[in-house]
Amino acid sequence: MANKYGAKSREIDGHEFPSLKEADFYLIYKDMLKRGKIVKLELQPKFTLIPSFKGKDGKTEKSVNYTADFRLTYPDGRQKVIEVKGYKTRDYVIRRKLFKWQNKDVDFVEV
Repeated sequence: MANKYGAKSREIDGHEFPSLKEADFYLIYKDMLKRGKIVKLELQPKFTLIPSFKGKDGKTEKSVNYTADFRLTYPDGRQKVIEVKGYKTRDYVIRRKLFKWQNKDVDFVEV
């Protein structure tokens, strides 16, 4: 099934990937896990960029989150967050900047 940006989805191991490109990277990372190059592979890790809060008017504002495509953890404990992008929306660019500002110790890679 094609999405609004023309990408075709693909299912692997019970996971629905929104693009063939993302599915291909999953297979690469799955192989890295199998060979011990990484010790953990997370799909769709969620990061809170701004927690929910009560405004001056007493109303609760919902949190702002960023969900990456993958998070890899290496044997030495280093982490890498991977974003497979074909089209960068304005919303994504802002969330990416917030994520990178809050997580300076995590490698962030766009492919």
